[in-house]
Amino acid sequence: MSESQTLPNLAIGYSRTRLLTLFGGSLLLTLLCSLLAFSWQEGNDITKFLVAICYVGAVFFGLATCRMLWRLVTARQPVLFISRVGIRDTRLAGETIAWSAVRKIFPWEQRAQKFVVLKVDPLIAQRFSRGFATQALTLLNKALGTDSVIVNAGGLTVDTETLLETCKQYWGAGRPAQADDTVAAAETAPDPVS
Repeated sequence: MSESQTLPNLAIGYSRTRLLTLFGGSLLLTLLCSLLAFSWQEGNDITKFLVAICYVGAVFFGLATCRMLWRLVTARQPVLFISRVGIRDTRLAGETIAWSAVRKIFPWEQRAQKFVVLKVDPLIAQRFSRGFATQALTLLNKALGTDSVIVNAGGLTVDTETLLETCKQYWGAGRPAQADDTVAAAETAPDPVS
């Protein structure tokens, strides 16, 4: 039995514990910014610029709190599927990226947040740049070189390192067997008959 046949299909969802932690942190920051904005408004020594920053922080973290609450309520189903055939991240698109279309898998870190980057064929990468959120990620792809799909493990039940190793394992098992160039180079051409 080959290695690719023994690999199970994986379905990865959001971690309730991580989402609760993110929700608690964003709620705390929302309350802190709101408290500072309203209490500083009364003070005489505080500039309007600092009050405005606190209002912006309260709105930003308030939206993040709402997003985390929404994810907590709706995160009952898996969002990342890894199989012998390919990988599908429903947060990006409903399509599966075949392992044969993936050229390279590598980690990437941006401001202490880690991602798994799949370098794919250009036609496959274009399919994942249609939505608003994925268009924003396309700008991020410019830093990595085009033709990449970014998979974020934030809030999932696996960490980035485990996701990277899992993707590499399935990628190695799911790719078609390639011809060995060393064997072809070692064979000598027959001598011409005169």
